[in-house]
Amino acid sequence: MKFVDPKLVYSNSAHGRRGLPAWTYNQPELTELEFAEIFRKTWLWVCHVSDIPNPGDFETFELADERAIVIRGDDGVVRSFHNLCRHRASKVVAGERGSCEHALVCPFHGWAYHFDGRLKTIPRHNTFPIIDRSSMGLKPIECEVWHGMVFIRFSGDGPSVAETFAEAEEELSLYRIGEMNPFDDAWRMDFDLDWKSLVDIDSEGYHVPIGHPDLFDLVGASYLDQVTVGGVTRSHCTVDGGSHKSEINRRYVESLPRESYLPDSHSRQWIYWGSFPGFVITLFPDQVEIYQSYPTGYQTSVMAGRSYALADDRPEMQRARECNREINMVVGNEDVELIEWAAAGMRSSAFDGAVMSDLEVGVVAFQNQLCQKIPVVQEEAPPAAGMFAQKNSEMLKHAAA
Repeated sequence: MKFVDPKLVYSNSAHGRRGLPAWTYNQPELTELEFAEIFRKTWLWVCHVSDIPNPGDFETFELADERAIVIRGDDGVVRSFHNLCRHRASKVVAGERGSCEHALVCPFHGWAYHFDGRLKTIPRHNTFPIIDRSSMGLKPIECEVWHGMVFIRFSGDGPSVAETFAEAEEELSLYRIGEMNPFDDAWRMDFDLDWKSLVDIDSEGYHVPIGHPDLFDLVGASYLDQVTVGGVTRSHCTVDGGSHKSEINRRYVESLPRESYLPDSHSRQWIYWGSFPGFVITLFPDQVEIYQSYPTGYQTSVMAGRSYALADDRPEMQRARECNREINMVVGNEDVELIEWAAAGMRSSAFDGAVMSDLEVGVVAFQNQLCQKIPVVQEEAPPAAGMFAQKNSEMLKHAAA
């Protein structure tokens, strides 16, 4: 793995040590531009293959006006389609997850589709004009399964997920994520704030000693944020670097088995791999947690994920996993408060930009990529109303010239 010197990351920043201008966290036209230019064109994580083990099992995903379904076919292949009936645009399935017995049946008028997307039946088909059924199947969405994780991309092009994480491949392969099964229920947190506020705090460990005292008790000064040459980020820390004041931390370290499928170099490491715009894989020696952050509208956003683990019925491993869950629930609740405080402050007339340290290099790396995708955020003041898309397009053309 090759990492970039933090000072080089800052030298590439349009705002130096100040971070994004305040207006970029509080602008509805920018949110629409982010939907169009980032989230509709990027890989989005939906689920793990173990979440849909049988033919007909499905998971859904919604983003702005887009609706997707990921489903396992009768042939075992995982595919993705727009969750959009070709008759009158109803959802084909209404729930977040579930299983279809023989077909995908639209709850509006009953049009039915095979699990591979082909149109199967049209109720009272004789009341319709002649329909070319071969052209009326569910519309496909680009889908990639990587280490058992299922991703979709509504539009756009560019590197695959595997190519994006090429620098992480060797390390991620150690964890056998594709063989894992759900360890816990899927979780979701909804926020009334800009999605970038979630990613900002999730991109740096500078706040760990003060913001997460129990986590700091567990990992101490071993926490380190890094940015790879390819742009993905990696944070890591060691969980047993001495005595621990917290009882839950002591129980976790004492319970965590020494005998592991992982090499010694990783048997006590907590590692976080992240990619733009808000996807994270957290590698623990006892389980992994996969989650992502994204907008649902202006000043509304989501952080959602799930934990997975290899089969291991040892009592000590079960205790370690439960302790891990308790530790991270505390960390998550602490982050929620910090995120909400910062987001509220960014709406204040007194906020005129941040001041970044070398320890916040992950935040700047994220914001640099945002500036590349949407260069209008480099402006100190927002464009005139109705001019966001045009101004951004002009800046993209200028950058490419």
